[in-house]
Amino acid sequence: MMIQGGERTRSGGGSGGDGSDEEEELEVGKSRGESKSSWKRLLELVRMESPGRNVIVYRDGSSLGQSSVSDASYIIHPDCWRYTLWLHFILLWAVYSSFFTPLEFGFFRGLPENLFLLDIAGQIAFLIDIAVHFFVAYRDPHSYRLVCSHKLIAIRYLKSRFLIDFLGCLPWDAIFKVSGRKEAVRYMLWIRLSRARRVSEFFDRLEKNIRIKYLFTRIVKLLVVELYCTHTAACIFYYLATTMPPSQEGYTWIGSLQMGDYSYTSFREIDLWKRYITSLYFAIVTMATVGNFFSYV
Repeated sequence: MMIQGGERTRSGGGSGGDGSDEEEELEVGKSRGESKSSWKRLLELVRMESPGRNVIVYRDGSSLGQSSVSDASYIIHPDCWRYTLWLHFILLWAVYSSFFTPLEFGFFRGLPENLFLLDIAGQIAFLIDIAVHFFVAYRDPHSYRLVCSHKLIAIRYLKSRFLIDFLGCLPWDAIFKVSGRKEAVRYMLWIRLSRARRVSEFFDRLEKNIRIKYLFTRIVKLLVVELYCTHTAACIFYYLATTMPPSQEGYTWIGSLQMGDYSYTSFREIDLWKRYITSLYFAIVTMATVGNFFSYV
């Protein structure tokens, strides 16, 4: 009797315990389900932010996986190898344009035909680059997610550097000739120096590359900056000499220059590269010494 009562008591207590156990199991199941869902969300976030996947995320949180990137209406991933190749191609044109613009301003008043065609080819390349910018996704600065909305991409580019890029692509040499060779038009050429920003961005990427020594990158960057400043100063010094009336050009720094029996009185008729080397030497001596150029020639 006592055993049976004990069994009944245990069985009764067991039935009450089963109810609490079921509630505990439900709570554990819910917590496990929530943890699984949170892990799934975390893994999905890591998967979306993985640089190896071409995942595009809209500002509203919706995303496109790698299999559906083609549905993004021709959006270009910024890490795509084709776009990276295009950036290097434009970088070469930016280097050429950055060095040629001061030369064109200082030494030319109307480009010859061969240089004019080369200049037009460069401007066409930069016009294509402007069109490409309207299709390149960018990372949101706050969430670091890729934004692929055409509207947001266009607004961001139009507000940043579209106007400068577009003005730099205009054929200012042709406009100079059509406008009656007005000198003020030629000053618009300096807008193209904004393309030197691409060279600066290139060196910034090299400085962050752990496979390249930082000191080496800084030294190369310093040499390029010094060379570019000297080149620009040489072109400006020669331009200042050409602003004088023809009757007074003999009193300029290059017009009054004489090396032995060789005179620079009619310096406009001298070979272009000889004038450029002379201007480069004048710029180096002027900036590196007290500026008394004639005591060194």
